[in-house]
Amino acid sequence: MSDLTAYFSIALGVLVAVLYPVLLGKVRGAFPATKGRIPPWATKYLVLLIFCLVTSLIILAYFRSSHPDTQLGFWAALVMGFAWESSIEKVFSPPKGPQQPPRNP
Repeated sequence: MSDLTAYFSIALGVLVAVLYPVLLGKVRGAFPATKGRIPPWATKYLVLLIFCLVTSLIILAYFRSSHPDTQLGFWAALVMGFAWESSIEKVFSPPKGPQQPPRNP
């Protein structure tokens, strides 16, 4: 598999990992009615697509730096994208503070 094919296979895996929960929310009726020509959720998904492509490039660069001569199959690349997306998201997300215990009224 060429690097370009591997890149798009990884991107597909990342896209699946990012969109799966969103599609679940859509099925549950999570999208409200919108105003204007471009719904706000469409803009949000364009940003998600760009995030997926950049994440895929990071994953491919990391893999190629460790295994420059290894052939990468489609399914392996798909799983790499799915698995690494959450890891990269956790690395670049701001840390969550400690949870506050609920207050009694």
